[in-house]
Amino acid sequence: MSLFKARDWWSAALGEGEEFDQGCLCVGDVDNSGTGHDKIVVGSYMGMLRIFSPNANKLSDGGMAESQLLEVQLQNAIIQVEVGKFVSCSDLLHLAVLHPRKLSVYSVTGSSGNVEHGDQYQLKLVYEHNLQRTACNMTYGTFGGVTGHHSLCIQSMDGMLMFFEQDSYSFGRFLPGFLLPGPLVYSPRTDSFLTVSSARQLEGYKYETLAVATDAESRQDSDLLPKTGGKRLTPDWTFVLGEQALDISVPSFSHSSSSILVLGERNLFCLRDNGQIRFMKKLEFNPSCFLPYISVKDGTTNLLLGNHNNMLLVYQDVTLKWAAQLPLVPVAVRVANLPELKGVVVSLSSDGHLLCSYMGTDPSFFSTPKVDAREADYEQIDAEMKKLQKFIREATRTQDILPKSDAVDDLSVKATVSSCLDTPSVNTQAQMFFMN
Repeated sequence: MSLFKARDWWSAALGEGEEFDQGCLCVGDVDNSGTGHDKIVVGSYMGMLRIFSPNANKLSDGGMAESQLLEVQLQNAIIQVEVGKFVSCSDLLHLAVLHPRKLSVYSVTGSSGNVEHGDQYQLKLVYEHNLQRTACNMTYGTFGGVTGHHSLCIQSMDGMLMFFEQDSYSFGRFLPGFLLPGPLVYSPRTDSFLTVSSARQLEGYKYETLAVATDAESRQDSDLLPKTGGKRLTPDWTFVLGEQALDISVPSFSHSSSSILVLGERNLFCLRDNGQIRFMKKLEFNPSCFLPYISVKDGTTNLLLGNHNNMLLVYQDVTLKWAAQLPLVPVAVRVANLPELKGVVVSLSSDGHLLCSYMGTDPSFFSTPKVDAREADYEQIDAEMKKLQKFIREATRTQDILPKSDAVDDLSVKATVSSCLDTPSVNTQAQMFFMN
């Protein structure tokens, strides 16, 4: 248990009976306010989309209602939400929402209210794609080195990567040897896609390799490509992890080294861009999520790591720098710049507990009582001991071994025999039978 606790700055309970996962939380200036303040976007498996803007001036009993900008009930479950430049010919940020069979891109706009209730926010659909296969997760980035906008890549449950450039579908490729979907992330430094296969190994695929591979309509067709003369898709490099991965992250801030971070079930892996191991940290707990963030020291990477012991740990490479206690088990963690407070740690639990906290040494309201540290008076202790022993001897001397019986018995039994008895009975018919 940690000596320090994460300081609760703002929190909210998101509905009842809703479920959340690591892809259900993202932060960003989704309404393009230009203030540099992030908004918190949360989607649930029940299809509820919420956007929050916590403020220190709204920390009252109605803080959640005042901080909530938007709440919309969508028709399908929300698997993942992301904020990026997903609309062509526009530098504004938009919201991408991934459903099991649909990809929707929305614009969030706010207008000043004319009354005291504040600003009004609206969610407008820009475009959507109906998916032919059930989606598992997605990633986005500047695929192929194209700058100015972001493209989207969706991984299906049967192992197909589907690429979308804004409102148009580009192509799809089946991953080789696929069995179950794993985490997916895009690395802009090498223009590669990273995922963990069912063989428990990390695989890297360059976007160029995916683009030039022969298209296939089904997985059976992709397995027959070598026989028909097509170019079969193979990974550019692999690294054996030996365990299933919970998440993959590629830090892209300037002070970080060129690293690929993989959170396993029992280990934390750090690799270079070419797949060579940089370091590995063995974890003595069950991790739940992690997030790399910028470090002030060149060549190192800081990361937040949550576990199932309600702990939030801060690592600098393999060195533990800080540990704080959380009131929840986080399944997703982000760092946001909110009004009046930058670097807020935003964490989300699987049952919908949203928490904005910071780590520090602010004292808690509970203070440890002072301990009486006076010296012991041995003469007084000896006198008190003799007095207690005297009481024990007197109590032992006057106490009987067997308990005394009560003067009046609860039950008495008396036996009385009558003096007048009947004469012995004789069977006369039996006597006559024997005489004859």
